[in-house]
Amino acid sequence: MRARPEGPALLDTACEVLREQVLPALPAAQRHALLMVINAVETAARQMSAGEAPAQAELAALAGLNGHGHDDLVQANRQLVGRIRSGQADPGTPGHDAVLAHLRTVTRQRLVESSPKTLAGG
Repeated sequence: MRARPEGPALLDTACEVLREQVLPALPAAQRHALLMVINAVETAARQMSAGEAPAQAELAALAGLNGHGHDDLVQANRQLVGRIRSGQADPGTPGHDAVLAHLRTVTRQRLVESSPKTLAGG
């Protein structure tokens, strides 16, 4: 058993210390760099908390859209991109609505991980 708190909570604590204690002490020219680091650490913590479920759900959805499964998320997305570029998901085509729904779902998940305040505000 791991000691408590675990990874995401530790990263949250580290970000809190950086934001509340280190950031105010930095010269203005260095604050942006620290804010980028804090954002990256917070994103990593949210990804750790979510685990593999979002990637597995995306892979399963891509298997349905592409007509066959892949073991590699990058390859599955490349195949979908190829279909989009070739016009197979244009408005009026049979796959348009499913592709659009998929892209909205994936975008929302990425915002949950990288910029949750964006979703909370809208």
